[in-house]
Amino acid sequence: MRRSAGLLLLAVAGFLGVLAVVVPTYLLGALAVAPEDYYGVFRLRAVGAEGLDQASGKVLTGLDVEAVSTVRGDPNAATADLVVWDGTTTVQTSTGIVLAYSDRRVAFDKTSGLVVTCCGAYVGETDVEQSGLAYKWPYFAGRRDYPFFDPVTLQTQPMRYEGAERISGLTVYRYHQRIPDRRVGPVPGGRLPAYKDVPAYLHASVDRTYWVEPVTGTPLRVRETQNQTIRTADGVPRLTALAADFRTPPEETTTHANDLRPTITVLGFARGPAPWVCGGSAALALVVGLVLYRPEGLRGNIDTE
Repeated sequence: MRRSAGLLLLAVAGFLGVLAVVVPTYLLGALAVAPEDYYGVFRLRAVGAEGLDQASGKVLTGLDVEAVSTVRGDPNAATADLVVWDGTTTVQTSTGIVLAYSDRRVAFDKTSGLVVTCCGAYVGETDVEQSGLAYKWPYFAGRRDYPFFDPVTLQTQPMRYEGAERISGLTVYRYHQRIPDRRVGPVPGGRLPAYKDVPAYLHASVDRTYWVEPVTGTPLRVRETQNQTIRTADGVPRLTALAADFRTPPEETTTHANDLRPTITVLGFARGPAPWVCGGSAALALVVGLVLYRPEGLRGNIDTE
């Protein structure tokens, strides 16, 4: 009976030893990758904003504005290493006036989150080459700077790590990017509103801060200050296209945090204590199993010495 129990424990030890290697590898391989069929809706809000009503050509002030971004994965375009996500962003006032609209397609590495040039990627009506991070940070993000592509000014600049904070009960890393004013391109139609014979260009600057949950690489809170002006060829600002200080609504941050908790727990266990728990249990089962499985005579000789 003792030898049978010992044999069982030896089998359990072997099983746990395999789990010590397989469990973290399997869980990380299955969960620590961006999903091919992702779908998400994100909102940023700004009060006291200014924006150009393109229908009337007038600059509106004192606006309550919401930027709604919808992101969908394209499973048919995904590969073993890449995912392809399509996104749209609509900026509109509380009364339904659309101030801006943009769309984007991007392919990026499932694990690192870094953009890869392929798969018909674009931003608006341009096929500008994107690079750096796109929608998310890598799983187990580090306390370091990351390159980040700005879809407003169409360039990649560093997202600089600034420290760790606690938001909604989760530890997050704060990253900051500042892009100075630059010419983005001609305004729609290429002319200054209300002046059909005057060429005009869109200039933009962006100052953004992302609070990222590092285990999943998911932005939990965003603050993004955008300033867009329409200028003539001499560089003189003529109209404000958009001036807004966007922020993630508090209720959306709380919802995101609650949605992330189960994944954070599983990934944290897989990368941290899982190998030690399984490995330690395997070692204990091995020692006890060997003691119980020893032949009776050998145990008796040892006991009488």
